[in-house]
Amino acid sequence: MLRLCTNVVMNYSEIESKVREATNDDSWGPSGQLMGEIAKSTFMYEQFPEVMNMLWTRMLKDNKKNWRRVYKVQCTAHLASYFHLQMRQLLK
Repeated sequence: MLRLCTNVVMNYSEIESKVREATNDDSWGPSGQLMGEIAKSTFMYEQFPEVMNMLWTRMLKDNKKNWRRVYKVQCTAHLASYFHLQMRQLLK
């Protein structure tokens, strides 16, 4: 409930909310369906920058405290790189 409120208050888009959900600090990983949705959204011109911005924000903000978040960001970026050549070029 708190995450939903945060997403509304911060005015995150639907895809940004999904990236936040996939890279949360919970001890379990995101679902395959959620990861697939994020990866597919990198093909959309409007959503690609939103996904990348949120991934970078989640990885670089408080990364020493939240090692699990950094790990999940890397896994999400790795999966998405299989789907999108533009993302591969960004990660080099």
